Amino acid sequence: MGRKPKLPPVNRQRLSWDGVAKLAVVATLTAMVALVVAPWWQHLHRYGFHDWDVISSFRYLTITTLRDGEFPGFNPYACGGYPLWGYVEGATNLVSPWLPAYWFLPLPVALRVEVTGMALLAAAGAYVMARTLSPSRSAALLVAALWAVNGRFGLQLAAGHAWHLSYALLPWSLYFFERWRKPGAKLRYLVGLSCAMAWMLYAGGIYPLPHAALALGTYACLHSVAQRCLRPLWSLALAALFAVGLSAPKLLPMLHTLAADPRLIESTETLHPAALFTLLTHPIQSFASRPAAVTPYGWHEWGMYISLPGLMVVALGLLRVSTRREKLLALVGGGLLLLGMGAFHPLAPWPWLHRHVPIFRSQHVPSRWLYPALLLLALAALGAWATTFERLLRSRPWLDVVAIAAVAWLALDIASVAQQPMRESMWMEPPRLTRAAVFHHQQQPPYQYRKRDWAAPMLLSMMANTGVLQCYGVPQQPHRPPAPLPPTAADYRGEVYVLGGGRARLLRRTNNRIDVQVTDAAVTSRVVVNLRYWLGWSVDSAGGHRPAQGYQRLLSAPAHNGVMSFRYTPPGLLEGCAWAGLSWLALLLFRWRSVMLSWLRRRKRGAEITTDSGSAEPVGH
Repeated sequence: MGRKPKLPPVNRQRLSWDGVAKLAVVATLTAMVALVVAPWWQHLHRYGFHDWDVISSFRYLTITTLRDGEFPGFNPYACGGYPLWGYVEGATNLVSPWLPAYWFLPLPVALRVEVTGMALLAAAGAYVMARTLSPSRSAALLVAALWAVNGRFGLQLAAGHAWHLSYALLPWSLYFFERWRKPGAKLRYLVGLSCAMAWMLYAGGIYPLPHAALALGTYACLHSVAQRCLRPLWSLALAALFAVGLSAPKLLPMLHTLAADPRLIESTETLHPAALFTLLTHPIQSFASRPAAVTPYGWHEWGMYISLPGLMVVALGLLRVSTRREKLLALVGGGLLLLGMGAFHPLAPWPWLHRHVPIFRSQHVPSRWLYPALLLLALAALGAWATTFERLLRSRPWLDVVAIAAVAWLALDIASVAQQPMRESMWMEPPRLTRAAVFHHQQQPPYQYRKRDWAAPMLLSMMANTGVLQCYGVPQQPHRPPAPLPPTAADYRGEVYVLGGGRARLLRRTNNRIDVQVTDAAVTSRVVVNLRYWLGWSVDSAGGHRPAQGYQRLLSAPAHNGVMSFRYTPPGLLEGCAWAGLSWLALLLFRWRSVMLSWLRRRKRGAEITTDSGSAEPVGH
């Protein structure tokens, strides 16, 4: 019998200190998130100001459509009718772990659950990713404290920019990519990376997803050049291919909507270095403040408080980068920082990217690049400090707990500044509403909050079963006037009517279906619905199933006596679902293949051991 290998002695003191450190990390992450969102949980019946009304309306419409037994495809309330599922920020709570909260809880409470949950996810992701760079829990906690719920989080969420929540998936994407790019990586890291990128799209990440794609793509290219191999690139390419497949049910309808209604924005904003220092360190960053001279837009597009000590830790750490991974993270983060400085020169990175890469032509406010830049720079700085932390922790494990206490103080300071705009955002109280018996359009919203905000409220109009022609929240071509008519218009002919002879009566109406009873229609007659036409509408009638048509931008079809049913299906949805199904099937096949190969290896290894044992010479007595 061979001797058993001697195991190293267990350092029980180190294990006990590590347990204390774990509890302190969990407590700090929870406390800093709770401090930021605490003002929102004081008055649960209130809604948010600025953009929160329209963002809430998209989530409200998802649930009401599902309760009607339909897919949330169309939004008849916005600007005469607009795709819901095909809009980048539409129905983002459908493919989401927060869907049960919206189904079972009141809408204002569900909004708070989603924001709080995504903030915790961001903090946990930053911590997990940072732990791959350093054994110190306090150092990893520092990255989460600087990035997850800093001043930018508070300002953006106070403004109702719910797409900012999908930045929570950026550190998880980095973590899964770091694991997946290494030889012998497990399939679950590919699945995790693909699902994180797909979730960004489902969550309406109009800025986070392109930012993450550029950061990951650049990082993979730099790794391939540094390693002189293509594995990092093809690893990311394979994950991106599966991410496209998994998100295809949302991606393809979005592309159809963008083709019909492109979102093109000029972007000439510039950020001065002095203003950058101020936005990172000034402790007064409420929604209405402006501690630095920046234009245009409010301070919610510029502020990102991380404190002077936090800035110094990152800056000094970047001066010490030595390993290849630290340098690559610093290079990518520095590139994103330059993009965040805006159009400071005609040849600056942002004007070039905005002009030559189509997806970025729909973006503006380049200061939004600063948020992902900070994550990468903080990770690079942490990697530079990792050697020092590791040396100290070998002999003094209790130092990590002491450092966690210092980081906790910094985290709560950052969170207290991020809380300032959050205290100012949830003050809108709805009035008593009366739901209209018959859906119709009005030029302006029929209801206002008890205290008015700057934009026309869409959520209250939906609750009142009234469409708003001069709406806010979806992109509209400025030269295209609203096509539907309000009942007060002189030439209003009803919500459904027949041109060329005949009568039409509305039988049933939901967000995606309109049933019309047509009588006495001539052969050349046409049924018209007082709703803007979009590709995806079809009609079932005595003439069969066929695509609907547009008549002076209104939904219409040739008239047939009997019941005519207009139905909306997002263009590309069925193809996207098929693509997603094939992607999941391919992932299952990959998994089955890896399981079978592992089983065959174990069988082969067992056979070799049995053969060797059987051929061994017997030992004499």
